[in-house]
Amino acid sequence: MLENDIAQLVRLNAPTVASQIRRQPKLWEKVLDLYREVEPDVNALVGRARAAAGVLGGDTPEDGVDGTLAVVLTGSGSALNAAVSAAESLSESGVGGCDYLCASAEDLARAPKDTLRDAGHVLLVALSCGDDPALGQAVAAVRENVEGLFVLGLTCDPADGIASAVVPDEDGLVIALPDVASAADEKATAEASLEPADLAGFTCLTLMANLCLGADDLRSKANRTQIAVRMGEMVVMRETALSSLVLEPFDSLVFLASGTHFQGVSREAVVQAANFAALGRGGVAPTVSRGDLVSASGDRDVTHDALAVAFVGGSDDEKASQVASLKSLEGVDNGCTPVAVQQDVAPVYPGRAFSFDGFAAIPAAYLALPYLMAAQVLLLMASVK
Repeated sequence: MLENDIAQLVRLNAPTVASQIRRQPKLWEKVLDLYREVEPDVNALVGRARAAAGVLGGDTPEDGVDGTLAVVLTGSGSALNAAVSAAESLSESGVGGCDYLCASAEDLARAPKDTLRDAGHVLLVALSCGDDPALGQAVAAVRENVEGLFVLGLTCDPADGIASAVVPDEDGLVIALPDVASAADEKATAEASLEPADLAGFTCLTLMANLCLGADDLRSKANRTQIAVRMGEMVVMRETALSSLVLEPFDSLVFLASGTHFQGVSREAVVQAANFAALGRGGVAPTVSRGDLVSASGDRDVTHDALAVAFVGGSDDEKASQVASLKSLEGVDNGCTPVAVQQDVAPVYPGRAFSFDGFAAIPAAYLALPYLMAAQVLLLMASVK
């Protein structure tokens, strides 16, 4: 089957799903515009939470007490994967004086102390792709177990019930992301078993969480977001190059992440695979899983007869380790075909890859957006070929 044949199948079988994937860069621009509007409110909320926890640099008379604010990111489904993605980035580049944690809304509601431990003051970042009852339960459970609770709600649906669980006073703020759960997604639902915001929710929530809690100034955040937007547009322009990666037969598709980078992306790719499988037209959809890139070469079962898609990024040393792991997969005689999704900034994997070239280097927090888009296109192509 040729690349053009796959593209034709996409046009026939999944035109709306494809268009929903392609619209994400424009949504990221809208998320950035919204953040510019709400930045003062977000900074005020985070400042009050840090001050209440006694973090240096707070904005109350308690300044000067060197405390730590527990920032707990939570959600369900794709929103939880966005929380994982944001937490792994914010642990390295988030606002200072904070301990960034992540837990599912269900776990927080059931056993909040397992995550909170001895935290006195908590900033709960509640992420939602739609109406999630578990989030309201999580907010209530955390509120009962801490001295002071501050809540930042990020939702893709303006009608989300999270608003009723967050007291709209000085300790709570809810931000509804623009146009993520649009009417167009209702058409996508008819093509695959998709709920509103399934396709764009992860990337938009990941972006907004990093914008709200990242330590960089607005100018740097805007610049990095715009680079991610252009990378996303490159995914659209080079869909044929991505389709060429799935031409050869394979029994399974495994997404590989390394350390604390792109775990949220690999988790979300597996979640979305189930949705894309419904687009198949009589063929057998490949098994989709995720694994650890560094250990994959030693675990032949993980990559057996698999197209192994590795997300490359991080520090130079981390990327060098990832590239070495990909090269080692080439020598494993188990039918594995390693492929890298990477930014074309050295060190890079010289083998089969989808490389974002011509862009200044950006952190993993922002690379997660176009990387997930690339994974979506691969899943779409694999599901209809």
